Formats: sequence, C-alpha cells, structure tokens
Amino acid sequence: MVQTMRSKILSLVVAAAAALALACDASAAATVGEAAPDFTLTDLQGQEHSLADLRGKVVVLEWINPNCPFSVRHAKEKTMIRLADEHPEIVWLAVNSSNPESSDYLEPAEHVAYNRKHAIDYPVLYDTSGDVGRAYDAKTTPHMYIIDAEGTLLYNGAIDDDPGGRQKPPERTNYVAGGLADHSGGASVDPATTKPYGCTVKY
Repeated sequence: MVQTMRSKILSLVVAAAAALALACDASAAATVGEAAPDFTLTDLQGQEHSLADLRGKVVVLEWINPNCPFSVRHAKEKTMIRLADEHPEIVWLAVNSSNPESSDYLEPAEHVAYNRKHAIDYPVLYDTSGDVGRAYDAKTTPHMYIIDAEGTLLYNGAIDDDPGGRQKPPERTNYVAGGLADHSGGASVDPATTKPYGCTVKY
C-alpha cells in the first residue's frame, strides 16, 4: 500500500516536472515583437559570435543545411547572398543546427568548401547541440529571422513565397527583403510571420 502510494506520488512529480519543462520551452521560443533569444556560437573559422554583442545592428538569421535541396537551390540562385550584399549595414548570420550524428552533418572543412563553391561569404555558425535552433523554433532549412538593433524579433518565416522554385527570382515575393525595407522605412514588418518551407532541421 505504502509502495503503491509512493509510486503514484513519484509519477505525479515526474508528470509535473515534464509539464513545467514543456511550459518553459514554450515560453522561451522566439516570438515576434519580443526579445530574440540570445546565443553565442562559433563559426567555421573558430570565431565566436554573440547576439548580445550585435546590439545596434539589424541581424538576419538563416538556418542552413548544405545537404538540403532547398538550401542548395537558394545558394545556386544566390538568393541570400545577393540580399546580404544589398544590405551591408546589417549582420547576416547562417546557422547550421545539424546533429553530428545526422547523415546531413558536415565537418567544418566540408562546409567551408561548400561556402567557397557557392560564394557564401557571411559567417556560418555551428549549433551542433541544437539548443539555439530549438530556442528559435527553427523548423526548416532555410528558416529566416530578422532582429532589430534593440534585439527584438521582427520577422519569423520563409525567405519567399515560392517553395517549389517555379518562379524566376524577380517574380517572387521575398519576405526578408520586404521586411528589411519596411523596417528601414520606419514601418512595421508586414507580414511579420509566414510559414517556413524546406527540409526539416536535423536536430
């Protein structure tokens, strides 16, 4: 009887702890209009990048995976590269959250070679634990975020409105380009959220 009661109490404690953990995870997820989750990650050259250190700059985050056809298509089309080059005033960071146990994982030297092949010249940060990706609730590669100079998340979603890549780039609505234009013009980013598309992040 006593043993049964202890088991029930233990089960309740475990269930309560799990519920609390889920609630904490949900509250920590990136939300448009609120502070973007801080992070410190290392790039392919071993240099650390901290979001807190970038206050005063608009930051764009791009979740990337060189083994994802969607990421590769945009790299070949230079979708992100051109947009980053058009906005030298912002900081563009790519994040790779692939788990080292995943078949999609690349060693840093392999990623450097991929970047060189596609002329990707902005930093690529490795998030091998997946902690930063989960904090942002990054779902796909690519998955895009815009963060303002005060550290507030302005946009969360897709790079554009053409998941299948059927339209020519000039015919697409590039949500990140539009969001940056809205923000620089003093307007609210509209839309502030869209549904991201691509391969699932390989946590």
